[in-house]
Amino acid sequence: MELADVHVGNPVVRGALTVFPVFNGAAVEKRGYDLHAPWIEVAERAGAPVVGELVVTNGGARPALVLEGELLEGGWQHRVAARSVVVEPGASVVLEVRCVEHGRWNGGGEHVRTGRRAPVQVRAAVGQHEVWERVRRYGQSATESLLETTRSVDDAAAALVGDLRPLPFQSGVLIGISGWPVLLEVFDSPRTLAQVWDGMLHAAAVDAVRRPAIPTPGPRARQFAQQTRSVPLDANGRGATADARVSVLGWRGRAVQTVAINPRHELVTA
Repeated sequence: MELADVHVGNPVVRGALTVFPVFNGAAVEKRGYDLHAPWIEVAERAGAPVVGELVVTNGGARPALVLEGELLEGGWQHRVAARSVVVEPGASVVLEVRCVEHGRWNGGGEHVRTGRRAPVQVRAAVGQHEVWERVRRYGQSATESLLETTRSVDDAAAALVGDLRPLPFQSGVLIGISGWPVLLEVFDSPRTLAQVWDGMLHAAAVDAVRRPAIPTPGPRARQFAQQTRSVPLDANGRGATADARVSVLGWRGRAVQTVAINPRHELVTA
């Protein structure tokens, strides 16, 4: 998907959080993959678990996706998907992850997919140790679990965004926090956005509830969307400039998920 096909609409403001709807001119009606289904299994590596790797197995008849930013609960420790993968029917692939529960290294082999997503402050961390440091910023936990450290703001975050729903034909969002854009995430289908909506908005609200209530101006948000166009991507669909860090999941000739993070935002630089 080229960013020329992306239109940023008029936002909704909730305290420090500004949510812009994004419309993808290249969106498809029939996406051809499953996102959340009981036959998609996420588990520790057999024999000896690895902190930075999980295995996704697709027991279904259609390709399956696990998306960057998704929280994977259980196993030997909670993880967050560090990048997106497509798993063909009957196949297993290794998923790059980051640990978001530093104080536990035991448990069962399988992970549960509840639909929760990691806040952008954690997603934007560079390397495992920075992830752990950022998880601690949210609060206290016996096992330094992101699910526990964010619990003190969960209710406030839910109240902030509980009434928000995606618009017809909307395929993505641009999130601003305290006056500046921080995250652009666009999918190839409105259906995919609808499936990840609750987790995505809650994660954004977790980062926003304790920030100054400054709206993000539309021109500033649209400029960020424009700046992502000039980011050159490598063979893995990743690239970065001073203005944006971008990752794209390409599949069957289209961009299934496009993520752009603002490296200048205080949530990313602090």
